Amino acid sequence: MSSSTHDTTQAVETAGGLSRRSLLRGAAAAGLGVAGATGLPGGAAAAAGGVPRSEIEPFYGPRQAGITTRQQSYGLFVAFDVTTTSRDALANLLRQWTSTAEALTRGEPAPARPTRVPGARGDSGIALELFPARLTFTFGFGPRLFDARFGLAEHKPAALDTLPGFPGDQLVAAHSGGDLLVQICADDQQILSHAFLQMRALTVGVAALRWSQQGFISPPTDGKAPRNLLGLHDGTSNPRPAKAEFGDLVWADDAATPSWLRGGTYLVFRKIRLALASWSLTSGAEQDRSVGRRLADGSPLSAAAGAPTRTKLDLAAVGADGRPLIDPAAHVRQMHAFPMFRRAYNYDYGFDSTRLHAGGDEHGDEPGHGGHEAYDAGLLFATFNADPRTQFIPAQQRIASNDLLGKFMTPTASGIYAVPPGLQPGQSLGRGLL
Repeated sequence: MSSSTHDTTQAVETAGGLSRRSLLRGAAAAGLGVAGATGLPGGAAAAAGGVPRSEIEPFYGPRQAGITTRQQSYGLFVAFDVTTTSRDALANLLRQWTSTAEALTRGEPAPARPTRVPGARGDSGIALELFPARLTFTFGFGPRLFDARFGLAEHKPAALDTLPGFPGDQLVAAHSGGDLLVQICADDQQILSHAFLQMRALTVGVAALRWSQQGFISPPTDGKAPRNLLGLHDGTSNPRPAKAEFGDLVWADDAATPSWLRGGTYLVFRKIRLALASWSLTSGAEQDRSVGRRLADGSPLSAAAGAPTRTKLDLAAVGADGRPLIDPAAHVRQMHAFPMFRRAYNYDYGFDSTRLHAGGDEHGDEPGHGGHEAYDAGLLFATFNADPRTQFIPAQQRIASNDLLGKFMTPTASGIYAVPPGLQPGQSLGRGLL
């Protein structure tokens, strides 16, 4: 979930035109207490450079950031196709991505990079005097990276195969797949844009942008899981990192996993367009039946209204009429057998101009006035699996064949990526692989 601290720590002081970061550094230089300068408790509130520790997510560690990290407000998924045939050039790109990501997460400018223009700036400057807003980068490798170009075929994980087609998919090829994936998350959209532009600048001559998707999420005031654009709590049954079973569901640690990936995971990405108009014209009772939970409070239909969202599902419970309280085709019943860790974002791209004046639709819109079907909004679904062959793939097959909620969802983009474990100082992406 996203942090509320960013709204206060990023504020700019109007007196004298100084940013809060400038004031922090000035306070440190003058020997003033950092806690007093930031209003944050404790003497360890700021890291090097005067950036509050609450604004920095560590780049180094046993796992990549952006997986179990408390979810930030904004997420950007971007995929690249590698255009070079040089293994050294690819390895160099991954080294540059590593050093740049590490600097940006600390709130520092991007390192200098080669440029064809004498005197060109290495950093665009659009994030100067802004805190890093818990910026994280999560890197993944797509199946096609392991073709004959770089001699990596023998290192390809068995679980890293292009996802099969599923009934109901309307995938746009240009918005799917990719050799390299970067998930970038932060609590500030400008920080997100800066990070994306800096990473893309490093790909010139080595990789080409294939697609990008950007989303948002807002934590509810009651502390429950965030809601998606259907109004449903998203991730209510997410396994918790502190629980023993979390590792078995998320981390690829078995003997069949290649050594370079062991301790990492698989990221499955799906852009899912939601039929918001059809959903809004569905009765509240039918909406709840489709999900198996009450939209109002997230309580399962097998429990009393107002029960905690994490109340255990009673799939055997029946009502006075003898029918199951949770419909046999309800979403929660279908997904109960496939636990997985999800970290999704909403997206709302407004009306698709290519469809806006194409004609009427099933909701009675007149031609020339646009239709509900031209509205492009939904879910950027990201799930981290220890093995997508036994988690995501059968779950999606179930949704496509026998899930009441499935009729309101249309996947339009898809991809699968192997996400290596984290790094230690001095190491770079591709360690053990390139």
